[in-house]
Amino acid sequence: MQDKNIQVIWPEGLPKPQIPYSPAVRAGDWLFFSGQTASDLVTGLAPEAVVPAAFPHYSDAIGKQAAVLYARVGAIAEAAGLDPKQVIRVNQWYGADMKSAAYKKGDLTVNNKRYVQEKGKFFQTVSPPSTGIGVRGHLVEGAKVEADFTARWSKDGSLPVKVSAPDVAKPAAGHAEGVRSDHWLFLSGDLASDWKGNWGGAGFEGEVSALAPEARSSGLFWGDEAVGKQTDYILGRLKKVAEAAGTSLDNAVKAYVYLSDPADYCAFEDVWAKWFPDSSKAPARALVPSVEIGAKGCLVEIGMDILMPEAAHLRQPVTGGWSPKSKEPAAMRADDLIFFSGLMATDPATGLAKEASLTPGLPYFGNAGYKQMAYILQKAKRIADAAGVELSQIVKGTLYFADLSLYAGAMEALREVFAEADHFPAITAVEVNRELWVPGCGILADFVLYDPREG
Repeated sequence: MQDKNIQVIWPEGLPKPQIPYSPAVRAGDWLFFSGQTASDLVTGLAPEAVVPAAFPHYSDAIGKQAAVLYARVGAIAEAAGLDPKQVIRVNQWYGADMKSAAYKKGDLTVNNKRYVQEKGKFFQTVSPPSTGIGVRGHLVEGAKVEADFTARWSKDGSLPVKVSAPDVAKPAAGHAEGVRSDHWLFLSGDLASDWKGNWGGAGFEGEVSALAPEARSSGLFWGDEAVGKQTDYILGRLKKVAEAAGTSLDNAVKAYVYLSDPADYCAFEDVWAKWFPDSSKAPARALVPSVEIGAKGCLVEIGMDILMPEAAHLRQPVTGGWSPKSKEPAAMRADDLIFFSGLMATDPATGLAKEASLTPGLPYFGNAGYKQMAYILQKAKRIADAAGVELSQIVKGTLYFADLSLYAGAMEALREVFAEADHFPAITAVEVNRELWVPGCGILADFVLYDPREG
């Protein structure tokens, strides 16, 4: 099936890997990149990204990899006719030291300084809204960082405009709090940090943390749930940035939420429900557990895509097909995109769906990755049917694995959906720290569909 508004971007000379792959997909005015690493796409890390074993301390691995990564991003952008200034969101997935037996939730194991330096060379004027998350693993052996990008061509040819709230602490890495492009606003992933912390402060006591004073919890009493206070603080800051741009969180269409500890789910949801009391009108949401958050003491990170008031009529929840147990709609239509909430192979009665499970006594008589992704895609198709779109209109997928050994089977299931299509979606795939929300579920899928409509 051909959609002339959807086009795969493939730079000349770029090798083709053995897996289904699109470096980037253009859908109308949008460009979605697959997750990019310093891979040569054929053997693993590109030779120029490898630190020589004979001189291990003369160069920095993440810096070398970032240089190769951004050279690839530049080639993709050039092939698409894209100015880097048109990028409106960057997601970074840093390799954290989660495989170490000594690793504990809340540890900080990533040094991204030289990555940020290379990123600054690429985005020389405005560093786009950004999310940086620590993960357990990447598809490429030895990869220190993976990044994906979303870009947009505005209707009048203008570039995204940086948005800032005057009384909100600025990110330490220097990226924008938000950018506006036409009737869209994109907000960076935010933490409950003032980027100062309490180390060395007057009257310092207790544990060192990067938390803003208003987001700190003493932990001295029963019921003192730190993540709740942090969530409320972050949403308050995002509200200020949205209002500085002239819109509000009521017009949010997609939220990106990362929690370091799955056990914080209930406390987080309690606060989320206060901000978005009607689940059907809340933004679609990808809620990702078991990751490393990049500031000491911070337990949650939240980013958002929001429409401006003049486009609020283009925001329509998708009902039917699937009703999440958590507090979000199954999907949210926003102009020419449909944002799905995160999907797993779950059944309301059993947790992991029986159809997605292997037989315990015959664990080798099936492919767990294929079965789970096939079930996820069946669920996604029911949502797509309710929205009046084809599943082959997926243009971007972000896949979170509890174990990357499920990846190959998952891609086979995806390949079948796009067997008759002229494109394969841009895909990012990373491994979180061994635990998603439901025991046995090893894949969390976050999809974006493209569906332009008249008017």
